[in-house]
Amino acid sequence: MTENNCNGADIYGDAHKEANEPIFSGIPSFLKLPEVDRSELDEADVDVGILGAPLDTATTIRPGTRYGPRAVRAASTVPSPPYEHFNIETGVDPFDHFSVADTGDAQVSPGDTRGSQLNIEDAVAEISEQATPVVIGGDHSISYPDIKGWAEANGYEDIGLIHFDCHADTGDDGLTGFEYDHGAWVKRVYDEGIMAGENYTLIGPRGFWPGPDTYRDMRDAGMKWYTADDVAAMDLSEIVADAVRRATDDTDAVWISFDVDVMEPAYAPGTGEPEPGGLVPREAISMVRECVKELDPEAFGFDVVEVSPAYDTSDTNSYNGGVTSGFANRLIIEVLGSMALAAQGKESGEPIRPKEPLGVPPEAETPADD
Repeated sequence: MTENNCNGADIYGDAHKEANEPIFSGIPSFLKLPEVDRSELDEADVDVGILGAPLDTATTIRPGTRYGPRAVRAASTVPSPPYEHFNIETGVDPFDHFSVADTGDAQVSPGDTRGSQLNIEDAVAEISEQATPVVIGGDHSISYPDIKGWAEANGYEDIGLIHFDCHADTGDDGLTGFEYDHGAWVKRVYDEGIMAGENYTLIGPRGFWPGPDTYRDMRDAGMKWYTADDVAAMDLSEIVADAVRRATDDTDAVWISFDVDVMEPAYAPGTGEPEPGGLVPREAISMVRECVKELDPEAFGFDVVEVSPAYDTSDTNSYNGGVTSGFANRLIIEVLGSMALAAQGKESGEPIRPKEPLGVPPEAETPADD
């Protein structure tokens, strides 16, 4: 990782603060960051490698997530300037600490789902040998090859998993009998023997799939879940603390996987399987922020999946991204920011706050009538 005393200008030069081209110009790499070949990340001193995994042939209802990486990249070019992202609320700029590059997309073949997943596994492994992988899906089936490639590249034997999703994705054979579809990837990770049930936490499930037998199996395996109703009723910090505790209990590393269908579809309509009653953005952003802050950024990986721009709002052929792809972009930047705090051993950054305390000062309150 880049030295703590570096800042964005040291890493990126004049481009750190300069918006030297309109957002609609140029090639839309993620955040208009440098593009680096996966084989050259170490030579280029890259800390975090962004990868697109545009696979959607393992989805079971509405396809279209093959365009997710393109849409999220397009949405990411809207903020300006390109490399300075000082978060107003958390007071941290990840580009003051990390060198981040876009490594392009893993090779996929629409006619060969399993072969495409193996290509994704190889691409994530190549990144993971040199940098922290952040993957943009694609349907949720990509998380199995993501995790497998990451774990094998680093020699992780026991990993923790924090999973944000409307669905458990723990089916033996997925939704339609295909063992590598987007409803079976957690079971594939579990079957690899690299994740114990006690190290897995699901946040946000609701609705009607999977059925009770699958949840009984999850319970027997020691898995734990917080439904969307639980999220609404509980203190978010309690959920985060428990998920982190479980994920880090005698494990080598932690992966966080975020399916945008965990969100209330009014806020994230661009997905293949929307289900009413989900999380709102403030809840999701807060929990992701707080989880990542407690993890080791050098033993960590992240993916965000199931962005399907054809169903999104404010998206016109992904020229500038839509509401859902914009949310996915924001999540990635939040992850990078919390990684930067964790790397420096900090709980918070240095947000700029008003001189005067928030709220009406006691001396300015109107006295009550006698």
